[in-house]
Amino acid sequence: MRIKEQFTVISTLTLAEMKGRYRNTVAGVLWVMFNPLIMFGVHALIFKHILKINVDRYYIFLLSGLLPWIYINNTLTQTVHSFLTMRESLLSFQIHPVSVIVSKSIDNFTNFIFPFIFLFILLYDSENFSWNGILLLPFAMIILFLGVTYMALFLATLQVFFRDTQYITNFVLSVMFFLTPIFYPRHLIPDEYQIFVDANPFYAFINIFKVNLWDFSYAGAQDAFLYSLGFLGIIMFITTIFWTKTRNELYINI
Repeated sequence: MRIKEQFTVISTLTLAEMKGRYRNTVAGVLWVMFNPLIMFGVHALIFKHILKINVDRYYIFLLSGLLPWIYINNTLTQTVHSFLTMRESLLSFQIHPVSVIVSKSIDNFTNFIFPFIFLFILLYDSENFSWNGILLLPFAMIILFLGVTYMALFLATLQVFFRDTQYITNFVLSVMFFLTPIFYPRHLIPDEYQIFVDANPFYAFINIFKVNLWDFSYAGAQDAFLYSLGFLGIIMFITTIFWTKTRNELYINI
C-alpha cells in the first residue's frame, strides 16, 4: 500500500475511533477533557493535600508525569487486542495492521494533548517556566508518541500468538504506575533501587516532560533526551525485528 493510501486509511480509522468513542454520550467529546482533568484533580488532592508530598510546584510536577502516563496506559491497554477484535476488517479489507495501531495511538494522543495544553495554560507562570524547556516539548511529544506506538505494535502482535499478553500488559501497567516516579519525585527512591528507575522505559519517556517543565537545565534536558532516545531506539529495533519475523503468520493466527 502506498504512503498516500496508508495515510488515508489511518485518517479514516482515527476519525472513526474519535466518533465511536463518545457516541450516544451526553458530554460527547468533552470527555476528552473531563477524564484527564478529573484524574489530575484527584491525584493532586490525595498526594498534595492529604498525603502532603513535599515537592515544589507540585501541580507542574504532576502534570508532567500523570498526563503522559495516561496516554501510555490508555494506548497500550486499548491496542493490545486490536488485531483480534478487528479480525474481520483485517481479513476482508486492504487495511494494513500497522495502520490500526497508529490510528488508535493518534486518537489517544489527541486525548492527551488537549488536556495537557489546557492545564499547562492554567498553571503557567512566567517566573517558574523556562522558554527553552517549553520549546523542547514538541520533541518530547514526538518521542513519546513513537515510543508508545511501537510498544503498542509489539504487544498487539504478541497478543496474536500469546493470548495472555493483554492480561500481563494490564497487570504490568498497574504495577508500573506505582513504581514509576509519576506522582512522587525520584529522589525519594533509595539508592539501591535507583537501577530499576534507570531500566524503566516509561520513566524515560516521562522524564523528558519533567525536565522541560518542572526542573529545566541544559545538561538535564540533554541527558533526558539521550536517555529517552536510547530506549526509543531499542524499542523500535525489537519491534521491527519481531514484526518482520511474524507478519506473514499474523493473518493465519488472528
